[in-house]
Amino acid sequence: MTPTLVQKLSPARRHALALGLFIAVVVIAVAVVLGPWILLSRHYDRAIADTSSRLRVYERIAAQAPEYRKALIAMDRRSGRGFYLTNTAANLAGAELQELVKAAIESNGGRITTSQNIAPHDDGRFREIVVSVQFFATTPNLQKILMAVETHRPYLIVDSLTIRPLNAFRGFKPGPGQEPELNVQLEVGGWTFPEPAKGASPTRKSAAAVTKRRAA
Repeated sequence: MTPTLVQKLSPARRHALALGLFIAVVVIAVAVVLGPWILLSRHYDRAIADTSSRLRVYERIAAQAPEYRKALIAMDRRSGRGFYLTNTAANLAGAELQELVKAAIESNGGRITTSQNIAPHDDGRFREIVVSVQFFATTPNLQKILMAVETHRPYLIVDSLTIRPLNAFRGFKPGPGQEPELNVQLEVGGWTFPEPAKGASPTRKSAAAVTKRRAA
């Protein structure tokens, strides 16, 4: 608005115009000063809200972790991994196999005298771990022991079995209600899972070979 036009306005209108210009300048100044702060505040408010929402989602997921862990364990047991010894190192797998065989014998009435590992040997992509155990057991208990070994998971295979009677002389009869004990030499084998290569898993062919060997 030019000065000439301003001069033509009445004093009241000039006063109103001046007041309007003053208010406009104040508003612009406030907008210039506070605008960035307001925009920054809104940005952080949105960021905080987004982070809070994600945090709530993560908390819900974390609360479900035990259930997911149980599901993973169940899936792992259903997979081929459950058919192999847990340890892959030969010495650790041998110790694991000894414990499994020892538990099968002692929990079914057998008395172990000696136990030792035999040198492992490769079986295709896998390695067979073998343990030799000598123990005493009655005929019924020996049947239970062999059943426990053959139905165990991970798969255990009876590689060899030698049975000697303790009282082999002619005419021997056990006492009433007594079962004669046998001296048993047992070799049991188990397989180690292949070394965990990245992204690798046992093939169906290898698992089938183990199953076939077990059935034999």
